[in-house]
Amino acid sequence: MACGSVGVKPPRSAAKAAARPPNCTVEFLRKAPQRPYDELGEMYSYYSWVVEPEDVLREKACELGADAVVVTRDFLISTDRGPDRKFVAGKAIKYREAPGAPGHG
Repeated sequence: MACGSVGVKPPRSAAKAAARPPNCTVEFLRKAPQRPYDELGEMYSYYSWVVEPEDVLREKACELGADAVVVTRDFLISTDRGPDRKFVAGKAIKYREAPGAPGHG
């Protein structure tokens, strides 16, 4: 995706997670999950062609160590001077481990 990039706005909390491999498995959600999580950052991107949030945000989400991305914006911007543009944004989140979960104390 050479003509676009993903910016990250750090969260207000100090939550951090270890980076994961570039093509890691990340859930893409349209609303916040019911289970507890920490926000790792808000990602946003603007592309000159139609893209899917999963294709654009996955690599950066993996870099941040996210388990999931809550997609907050995903829409086309029509222009009079050329092809439509696509804006996508989402919050990278890391699930909190349940107390007493196997292997987690």
